[in-house]
Amino acid sequence: MREPDAAVAIVRTRSEDPSVLLIRRTERPEDPSSGHWSFPGGRRDPSDVALLDTALRELEEECGIRLRRESMRTALLHTFARRRSGPFLLVAPFVFEVDQELPAVPCPRETAETLWVPLRTLLDPARHYLRCVPGMPVEMRFPALDLNNDVPLWGFTYRLIADWLGLGKRSTGFETAQALLEYVLSEGLVLERGWQDGTATVRGLIPVASVMSHCSVAGRYAPDVNCVEVRPEYIRVVDAEFDEYIIRAVPERDGG
Repeated sequence: MREPDAAVAIVRTRSEDPSVLLIRRTERPEDPSSGHWSFPGGRRDPSDVALLDTALRELEEECGIRLRRESMRTALLHTFARRRSGPFLLVAPFVFEVDQELPAVPCPRETAETLWVPLRTLLDPARHYLRCVPGMPVEMRFPALDLNNDVPLWGFTYRLIADWLGLGKRSTGFETAQALLEYVLSEGLVLERGWQDGTATVRGLIPVASVMSHCSVAGRYAPDVNCVEVRPEYIRVVDAEFDEYIIRAVPERDGG
């Protein structure tokens, strides 16, 4: 079995209103997660005896917080961090518990800021929605969490949080695509051909603005999909397992 390439530290408080530590990564051209909200963590170093040591070392380097190995409560399932280019990283997430929110001292090279986020915020369906994100095409919407600032929490860390906390209805990608197909049909498009090999065909142009507005309602599809791309010619749904479903639009017939 493949060994993980990296580890992250999920640090939560033990309290009646628990909170979780997040960092916003410093913007660097060589970092694929540049500027993103994430958990402290990074690649395994040859000096790390175990992946738990990687998580603890990165937590101290990025946040100035030193924890003992005994503060680790749970080792979550290894998960892939998919990237735009290059090989995928296999990540080992570890959950740590502390008595209270600890003061962080961000390392400027690695960490732009730190934030203790109430767990109730992460669990609130009204904060989860599909939205455009920095650096990606405006035609695409991704599951994201509103943190009341200009930078949404999205991507690998969002998916990890969704899995950890058991968020979402866990509907299939096909069910999400079928719901969008029914929506565009309600907007006046005509079904040309039903689902075949992950593709359905409708006649008429996709009403992009209307579909985008429909997709972006809090709690409607996030975190059940990985992304939705909406263009006049098609809708593309990528589910949590990265399977794709396409609603393809063809021109109206003459006189139709």
